[in-house]
Amino acid sequence: MGMLDALADRVGRGETVEFRPTGGSMAPLIHSRQRVRVAPADPALVEVGDIVLARVSGTVYLHLVSAVDAARRRVQIGNNRGRVNGWTAHDRVYGICLAVDGVPRAGAAAKVRRPAVRPAGIAARRLDLLPLAVGHAAEMALVLADPALYAFTGGTPLPPEALRARYARLVAGSPDPAVVWCNWVVRLRQDGRLIGTVQATLTPARDRAELAWVVGTPWQGHGYGAEAARALAEWLTALPVGRLVAHVHPDHHASAAIAAACGLTGTRHRQDGEVRWERPGP
Repeated sequence: MGMLDALADRVGRGETVEFRPTGGSMAPLIHSRQRVRVAPADPALVEVGDIVLARVSGTVYLHLVSAVDAARRRVQIGNNRGRVNGWTAHDRVYGICLAVDGVPRAGAAAKVRRPAVRPAGIAARRLDLLPLAVGHAAEMALVLADPALYAFTGGTPLPPEALRARYARLVAGSPDPAVVWCNWVVRLRQDGRLIGTVQATLTPARDRAELAWVVGTPWQGHGYGAEAARALAEWLTALPVGRLVAHVHPDHHASAAIAAACGLTGTRHRQDGEVRWERPGP
């Protein structure tokens, strides 16, 4: 097996790899010996102008996409000198070039093939984040019963029956296939009581997740919100998710402190009167 065949096999298994191609360069896009970074591709998202690691006529190499045939699930590849090598099926498009010598290629990160995301248990120093279940509704209705919790976000406390219905919808998942809902309840390990929730709304094609959190009034002021949100941010980063976002009311200083603890920075952007906080991806 040649080097590029081995790389294609690794990328096909979900790895991101870096290597220096020799010969057959696509100057001026890629010169021989330049370091390129390639990640698993979602072929359905590949567009004209992308550079992909693909197999054509038994040979694996980096190719420039010159046309897309979505109906037949194939792409036409060639080089940037105008030569067309032919069409290749989606299942032979293994990777997409993310960067050349450390310079990112615009839009490529959004076309990375990502594994299905399912909430998993997350352990923090004093807390356990448990994937949300409908059965959590009765206890969480008590945790979220203080009207003061809704001073900045709006709404009112839900009775157990209504919260159970809401949790059933969340557990069922987003009706939009491009969006993934991940929700956890936060359990205080010391006594096993639930004290709040954290959530992440993922948009994999945009390499982005929006975070939100709430801690019941009796447990505020102990750093539990920051600890839970940081644990969630670390879990998302490991998936990986590049850009993390949160929206915080400008007067909600405690929530802003949690966003900052996650490495997010306030921006000038506003959405429904809330400040957009961001942590850009690598």
